[in-house]
Amino acid sequence: MVNFLATIRQTHNLQVATLKTVRAAVAHLHSDPASISSNTLAINYLDSLSRQAPPISIHREQIDMSPSLAYACSIPSLSTTSIKLLQQKLAFLLSMAAFLRPSDLARIPFSSCNIRAADGCLTFQVVSPKETRNKRRIIKPFTIHPHRSNIELCPVHCFTALRDHPSLASRPADSHLFVKSHIISQPLSSSTLSSWLHREFISLSTNEPRVSIRSLASSRALDQGVSIDNIVSLGNWASSSTFQDHYQRNQMATVDFTSTVLSGSFEDEFFDASDTLD
Repeated sequence: MVNFLATIRQTHNLQVATLKTVRAAVAHLHSDPASISSNTLAINYLDSLSRQAPPISIHREQIDMSPSLAYACSIPSLSTTSIKLLQQKLAFLLSMAAFLRPSDLARIPFSSCNIRAADGCLTFQVVSPKETRNKRRIIKPFTIHPHRSNIELCPVHCFTALRDHPSLASRPADSHLFVKSHIISQPLSSSTLSSWLHREFISLSTNEPRVSIRSLASSRALDQGVSIDNIVSLGNWASSSTFQDHYQRNQMATVDFTSTVLSGSFEDEFFDASDTLD
């Protein structure tokens, strides 16, 4: 196994993360998966490569999402707005409000979407997201609250406009939430939704490559005072370390530790240096 990993690394100049994915794929297809995934030599080889890699910065500057939010505001949440624009706006608002991946958006059945009469919240389900429980696929429920102060940034209001759009009146009962505007019987692919999010929204706020909206939204929530426990729960991460290692952008402490740590009451105390020599 080590020889195989070393060979493909040298041939294709692969990163350690890619090699680990290859090892996992081999283990999945092997008759004895444990013999591959727990192989000491392979583990030590990959660990050695990780230690040899150049250091990376754990901090990435927070991105100001104001331009993206302003563009979302400019799209009216009305049933007279085009289906494409409404879907683009709803995809962005749901991704920001629920830390959804494009693949999550593509897995929302329209029949699971409801607005609760009691509080006006939008509820829906993501069927078979990336995460599993004990290797079984799951159905992840979500509750989206209405925006109390800005109706144009309200995912619930945008969903209502899309739901009531005249061009979607003949939508099949078993359709997905996001469908092709010219063939409403066919769902949108996750690649199309990903392209929308990056080209129409994220690119307005940053030119940083390969930035995910999950990282942007969850880091923004942390900056706005949302507890890390709630962020981890909504993001469906196994632990807070997953969020901190892979999604949290702002890893710099902003507390004034200088004034806190280097403080004391000693203005009227005087010491004679000669006393220490006796």
